[in-house]
Amino acid sequence: MKRLNTRVQSIKRWVGENWRRTLVYGGGVVLGLLLVVQIFYPSDRVVPFTKIETVSVGGWLKKDASWELDRQYEVKKVQLFFGDSKTPYREIAPADIGLKTDNLPRVESAGYSWWMRLIPTSLFWAHMTLPSIPPSYHSDSKRVAQYISKELGESCDVAPKNASFVAKEGKLTLVESEKGGTCKREDVDKQLLAVKPTLSQSTIARVPMKTIAPEITDDAASAVIKRVTERLGEGVALRAGDATVSLTAAEVASWIDPVADGKVLQAVVNPERASTKLNKDAAPKVTRAAGVSKVSTMDFVETSRQDGVKGQAMDLDATVRNITDFLQTKAESANVAVRVVQPKIEYSRSYSPTDTGLSALLQQYAESHPGTYGVSLVELSGQRRRAAYQDTKQFRTASTYKLFVAYSTLKRVESGAWKWSDAVSGGRNLEKCFDDMIVKSDNPCAEALLTKIGFRAITDEMKSIGLTGTSFLGDIPLTTAGDLSTFNASLESGQLLSADSRTRLLGAMKRNIYRQGIPAGTSSQVADKVGFLDGLLHDAAIIYTPSGPAVLSIMTDGSSWATIADLTKQIEALRAR
Repeated sequence: MKRLNTRVQSIKRWVGENWRRTLVYGGGVVLGLLLVVQIFYPSDRVVPFTKIETVSVGGWLKKDASWELDRQYEVKKVQLFFGDSKTPYREIAPADIGLKTDNLPRVESAGYSWWMRLIPTSLFWAHMTLPSIPPSYHSDSKRVAQYISKELGESCDVAPKNASFVAKEGKLTLVESEKGGTCKREDVDKQLLAVKPTLSQSTIARVPMKTIAPEITDDAASAVIKRVTERLGEGVALRAGDATVSLTAAEVASWIDPVADGKVLQAVVNPERASTKLNKDAAPKVTRAAGVSKVSTMDFVETSRQDGVKGQAMDLDATVRNITDFLQTKAESANVAVRVVQPKIEYSRSYSPTDTGLSALLQQYAESHPGTYGVSLVELSGQRRRAAYQDTKQFRTASTYKLFVAYSTLKRVESGAWKWSDAVSGGRNLEKCFDDMIVKSDNPCAEALLTKIGFRAITDEMKSIGLTGTSFLGDIPLTTAGDLSTFNASLESGQLLSADSRTRLLGAMKRNIYRQGIPAGTSSQVADKVGFLDGLLHDAAIIYTPSGPAVLSIMTDGSSWATIADLTKQIEALRAR
């Protein structure tokens, strides 16, 4: 330990006696190392601490620095101004006008020269000696011409912009007007071709033009702002009957839109933005609930009425107009406008068990339930009553068309043209396909048979048996509730087919597996064919009631099976009286 302390003391004495020599030798070593670094600094890199325009590229590979500068120039928009406008008419991407910038030459100039490398410490300040040169610009006159044609056409006209206002922080603030005018297309071409963007400044192309003044000046808009601001004052007192709703100036200002009518600028309240406040605070003060009118009817005839009291509600649009009139000094105050609310009507309906009563039931049921309806009822025995509602309205057939295919199929079998053993679809013969088409509503079988029969042929055959509203010739097959009832009535009465054919078809209809419609609304036996597609629900049925068979066809769009069953139940109850 004593020896170590002695050694340390010896070193301290030597340094104290030779400090100048130490500094000289040390500095020389550092400078020597720095010169080595400078001499061997990679020639493919930019000199350290270099900044080209706004981009620091010191120490970058020159190719990377050039790529980054080119990239930034590619997204540097060119602002196109006309005349002395303060707002650019367009902000143009360089690629849209074929403007390209090459930054490689200026990056190459930022290299580290050999003579500079030999100067001690130049690594730290050489960037300050680099020349400042611009990039190389390449313009495409063809692309410029294409851009001008697309954006300006041949006229080179720029419409003036009227002065206006906008609500900011609860106050109306002027939006200054912009002059418009006409210019020469060649001037636009010249200015765009002369553009030389830089990263450090906005890139502007300003085209001289013959000025056209706006119709609404800054002074005119300022006068509107002043008048409205004075009206707003500390707020608007909106009278709502015997009460008052206080509206702050800031919230009313936020509702106001500038609306120009020719040379006149008006402040107009926007109903959508005003609705939340007015519905919450103003509407309850003027609302009175309407009563209930009770009306009794027999068939289509009103037999008694007890009128309920009329109610009252805020008329939003009229209230907004009243506030607008107040702001425009057309009225001295703003009031909540009201509208009459008619009493709700509750019907107590009665029906006679007649053609008229049944028709009234069909119509009034359809009118009071969602969806579109076509209904036809025909009794084939007993009183032989008939009732209908929109029974000639055409609906898309959905799968009810399979009844018509079945008829045409049976007629061909009767004539000997087709045999039940004929192959039809999916390995099934005609007998199997016929049964599946009616019982299971099988589509491949029905489509194969329809194609074989032909659209024109089956349409003509339906016309020949009186189905005038049925056609397969348009974009979609169509039929009516009346035609479906005519078909089923003729089938049941034996007017269409031979006894064997009639028995086969009715037997299949009685075994139909879809029973949620008409069959669910009656306790009687039903032979039917349903159709369902998207929102369409149809049921064409023969109901075997104790008083004799009746035909009921219900076609709907936007209804439900439960509703069809309920309507059937009500029809059956009225028929049984």
